[in-house]
Amino acid sequence: MPEMANPPAFDPSAGQGPRLPHRGPGLARRKLGALAAATVALTAASVAGPLTGVGEAGGHIDAPSSLLDSATDITDVYAFTSPEDTGTVTLIANVRPFQLPGTAANALVDHPFATGARYEIHTDADGDGAPDATYRWTFRNEDRRPFGTGPKVGPLPVNSLDDRSLGVRQKYTLEKVTADGTVTTLLRDAVAAPTHTGRTLMPNYGKLRTQAIRNLPGGGRTVATQAAESFKADTQVFGLFVAGTSGPVPGWLPDAQPLSALNVNSLVLQVPKSEVALAGDARRNPVVGVWSSVSRQGADLGQSLAGQAPAYRQVSRNGTPHVAFAVHGSTVGLAKPGGPEDRFQARAPKDDHLDADFLAATLDPVPPKRIERAQGRKAPATPRRDIQALLMKGIGKSNGSLFGFDLNTHAMNADADPSRIVLAEQLRLNLTTPVTAAPKAHGVLDGDLQGFPNGRRLNDNIDGPLIRMLAGEPAGPSARELLPDPVVRLEPADAQGAFPYLNLPHAGP
Repeated sequence: MPEMANPPAFDPSAGQGPRLPHRGPGLARRKLGALAAATVALTAASVAGPLTGVGEAGGHIDAPSSLLDSATDITDVYAFTSPEDTGTVTLIANVRPFQLPGTAANALVDHPFATGARYEIHTDADGDGAPDATYRWTFRNEDRRPFGTGPKVGPLPVNSLDDRSLGVRQKYTLEKVTADGTVTTLLRDAVAAPTHTGRTLMPNYGKLRTQAIRNLPGGGRTVATQAAESFKADTQVFGLFVAGTSGPVPGWLPDAQPLSALNVNSLVLQVPKSEVALAGDARRNPVVGVWSSVSRQGADLGQSLAGQAPAYRQVSRNGTPHVAFAVHGSTVGLAKPGGPEDRFQARAPKDDHLDADFLAATLDPVPPKRIERAQGRKAPATPRRDIQALLMKGIGKSNGSLFGFDLNTHAMNADADPSRIVLAEQLRLNLTTPVTAAPKAHGVLDGDLQGFPNGRRLNDNIDGPLIRMLAGEPAGPSARELLPDPVVRLEPADAQGAFPYLNLPHAGP
C-alpha cells in the first residue's frame, strides 16, 4: 500500500487548537494579583480531579482499582513512527504516576517497577482484538548491599550502573510472545535505569540512562527508566468531561499543569515495523492496534492450590487515552468500584464487543450532554457512530467516522480477514503515514495526519481534540469556543527528537 502522502482532504479550518492570546501590559497588571492564587487553586483542583477529593490529575487514574496499586497504573501509551529512523516504530508505556523529584534529602524514596508483575505492550495486526505480538517485561531486584540492609543508593555518587554505590538494581527479562503462544527471550538480566535520587548522588543521570539502553536481536532497542512526565494536558478542559464547563473562570486562570513537575516510570521500545505489521509487510498491511496491560501474579482460588503454576490476572489496561473521560464522563470520585471503568481495566480488547454497556456508552457518550446542560451548546444527535469508530474501529471512509477518508482502520490491511475484525478499543496507528516536518498539537483534526488519533506522539495534546470530536467535529461546526485560552501554559517540556525521546526525570540537589 502506498504511503498516504495525499489523502482525501478535509477542511481543518473548522477548528484550531488553543492558542495563547495576546494580552496587553495593562490587562496583565490587573490580573497579576490573582495569578499566584489561581495557580495554586487550579493545581490543587487538577491533582484532586474535578468534583473529587481523590488524586486524579488528568485521567492518570482511570478507574477506582488504579488507586490500590500505583506501581501497575498505566498512565499513557504512545505509538508513532520513529522520526530519526522511519523504518521503525516506537511504543511507550508510562506507569506509576505522581513521583516527586528526588533529592539527597529524600534519597530513601524509591519508585521501582513492580516485581511479580508482567508489564506488556501489545500489537494487533489483523483487527481481531487479540495480540499478534506482545512485548513482556518482568522485573526482579538485585540487592548488592551487605546483609541486604541500609540505603539503596550511596554514600558515594553513582556514576555507572555497575557502581557498588547503587546498592539495589532492578533487572528485567524482555520476551516477545506471538499469537500462537511462542515465547522468545530478547533480553535477560538487563539493568533498568534507577530512580533519580538527586544530583548529589546521581550527578549525571543521562549517562546512567544511556547505559541502560539495550539493543535487541533482529533490530531495535529498549530502555526501562524513570522519566519526566510527558503527558500534555489542558487542565482547564477537564471540567468539560465531568461537569460540562471549563471553569471556574475561563480565560483568567493559568493552565497550571501539575504533572509538569513530576516523574513516571517508562518502558520504551523501538522495533522494525516488520516486527508488528501483518505478514511482516507494513506497506501492504499498514495498520496496527496498540495497547498496554499490567498483570499481577496470583492463583485461581476456584481450584486446588496444590500443583498450580503461577497465574497472572490483568489489573490495568490503556490504549486510547482518556476513554473513561470521553465515554462515561467519569473520574475516580465519580466512578463506582467494580463499575464499567474497572471492568474495562480487567478486559482484553477482543472482548470489548461483548460488553453491551460499553458499546452503548460509545454510541451515547456523556460529556456532550453535560456540555449542553451547562452551556446550551446542543449535543450531536445519537447514536454517535463517529465516537464508536474513533475508539473501536479507527478512522475509515465508510465505517461511521466523520473524517471522510481511510487512515487507520484494520480494514485497510490487505491480508486481514474482514470477517474476523471486531469492535475493540485500541490506539490505532498507520505505519506508512509520513513523519510531518510541522507537527500540530491537535493532530488529525488540524490536518496533521501523523498526530492523534493516528497513534499518539509525545507532544500531542489529547483533551482538546477529544472534546472537539465529542462536540461533533470534523463534520459539525467548530467547537473551538469550548476551549479556553489560559493566561499562561505550564506544560511539560517538549520531548526530544531521538530515542528514547523522553526527558530526564526531574530532580533536586
